[in-house]
Amino acid sequence: MIDINEIGATAFVIASIRALEPEKPRPLFNDPCAPWFSNDRARAAAKQLEAVFPPSTTMVRFRTRYFNRFVERGIEDGARQVVLLGGGFDMRAHHYRKTDAAFFEVDQKAVLEFKRHILSDNGIEQPPSLFANYLEADVPGGLADLGFDPTAPTLMVWEGNTMYLPPESIMPFLNRLASAVSSLRIAFDYFSVDLQSRDFETDEDRKRLEGVERAMNASFPTGFPDLTVFEREAPFAVAESGSFAELAEEYGLGEMVAEYPEDWRETLKLYRYCVLQRRAGG
Repeated sequence: MIDINEIGATAFVIASIRALEPEKPRPLFNDPCAPWFSNDRARAAAKQLEAVFPPSTTMVRFRTRYFNRFVERGIEDGARQVVLLGGGFDMRAHHYRKTDAAFFEVDQKAVLEFKRHILSDNGIEQPPSLFANYLEADVPGGLADLGFDPTAPTLMVWEGNTMYLPPESIMPFLNRLASAVSSLRIAFDYFSVDLQSRDFETDEDRKRLEGVERAMNASFPTGFPDLTVFEREAPFAVAESGSFAELAEEYGLGEMVAEYPEDWRETLKLYRYCVLQRRAGG
C-alpha cells in the first residue's frame, strides 16, 4: 500500500468532485479520468464539504475551468512548457498532449507513484515527473534533468496548494524559481485572509472555512490578504486576480451564484485566483 499523507489525500477529494461534472446541468470541463482517482472515502469527504458550505464544490468546478483556460491561453500566447506544481491527479498533461507544449509534474513521490500506476493500468504514460517536496527541492534543477528548459516561456499551474503551505516557505521558494526560470507565469488559488491569525471579518466566515478544513482533513495555515507581498518580496508582478465567484456569469452560472444567500456570497469573495508574471530583469 502506498502511504499518501493527509495533504496528498486531498487530491482524491478533488478528483471525486471533478468526476461528477458530467452529471451537472451545465458542465464546465471534461475530465473522464477523474473517476479513476475517486474512492468511497473521498466521495464521503466531498459530500461533507458540500454539506458544510454548498458553494465550496462549485468553486472547485470554477477553479478547474479557470486553470484550464490559463493553460489554453498561455499556450496560444507562446508558452512552450507547462509545470503542474503539486498537481495531484491533474490530467492536463494528457488533455493538452496534442499541443506544442511540453508538460512536467512535480509532487510528492507517493502521489505520483500512485498516479503512474493508475495511468499505466489505463494505457497512459505519465509525463516527466519530479518526485519532491517542492518547498525543499531544487525544482528547476530537477526539472532540467528531465528535459525542462529554464530559458523557454513557461507556465506553472499551482492549483489547490498555497493554503496548505507553511507561510515562511513560500517567498523563498518563489524567489528560487524566479532566479532560475527567465520567462515564467504562475497561476494559483488562495484565501484572501490572514489565516495564521484567523483574522476574519465575521465569525461565520471563520466557521465556514474551519468546516472546510475538517471536511478536507487538513489545515490551512496560509492566506494572502495583500497580493503586493509578491511584488515586494519576489521579482513578480500581479498580472491577473479576482474571485472565482466573479467568473459565474462567464460560465453561464451567474443566476445560480446570485441566488446564494448574501452571507454566502460574501464568504466566496475570500476564495480567489492570481497570476504572477516574472518581472524582466528581476
